[in-house]
Amino acid sequence: MVHVKAPSVGVGQTALFTAWMRQLESESPDALFRDPLAAAMLAALSEDPVLADVAAVIKQTHNSARGFPTYFAVRTRFFDDEILAGVRGGIRQVVTLAAGVDGRTVRLDLPTGTRWFEVELPEMTQFKQALIEGSGLPLTCERVGVAADLRQDWQSALRAAGFDPEKPTVWLVEGLLMYLTDAAGEALVAGLGELSAPGSRLLLEHLKAAMLEEEGRPVRERVEEQGASWLSARDDLEEWLGAHGWQARAYAGDDPRIGHGRTVAPLPACWLVTAALAATEL
Repeated sequence: MVHVKAPSVGVGQTALFTAWMRQLESESPDALFRDPLAAAMLAALSEDPVLADVAAVIKQTHNSARGFPTYFAVRTRFFDDEILAGVRGGIRQVVTLAAGVDGRTVRLDLPTGTRWFEVELPEMTQFKQALIEGSGLPLTCERVGVAADLRQDWQSALRAAGFDPEKPTVWLVEGLLMYLTDAAGEALVAGLGELSAPGSRLLLEHLKAAMLEEEGRPVRERVEEQGASWLSARDDLEEWLGAHGWQARAYAGDDPRIGHGRTVAPLPACWLVTAALAATEL
């Protein structure tokens, strides 16, 4: 495994933190998934001092929000299952916004012909490409890295990379909206709606509103120590997405119906959403 340079502070390091959470789950004897790219990341950054910083944050998170790391396992498995349901139902185009170090393109059993676009900031796109190439892990689909800032005109970059708005798409918006302002989140959801053909599906995560109040302060501080900040949260996701043409179903992150028997800490509190264009069946 070659060594790669870690991305800079902020959301880039948040992506490293999340990948490490997936690696911890992968080591469990009853893991809900196994993520070889997360293991490759830890190996590639083994001599990078940034990893020590991430390790410190993980330790603090275990101490201040016991049970929260389990949320990442449940979240990952929830979206895994929903993505697989979409592609097995005939969709062959997947787009992840703010893909981070997501390893789904090397670990999910995807149908032949699946094209997966991963939209990320240029620095993270370069890091991810180097990591995949250096790991030697085979892709299970055609993966296309798209370097773009989601606060700007990412739609043009996605189209230029070969995305076809006339084909149904599975959209994944995971670990992103809470780092955008309300206005930026509104624009992002409107933008992906404009690119969605009939039959498309939307998978989305957001914070509960209480997390921007005193209740969420301890975990917000952990996030800020990584150089990032929560900027938005909302509890009306089904109504909000409905106004954008999506028929949505929201689950609390600690809802036992999606937990596969795991106990998830109630804080920080998040929503996990699966949606389809209103003209299609959920």
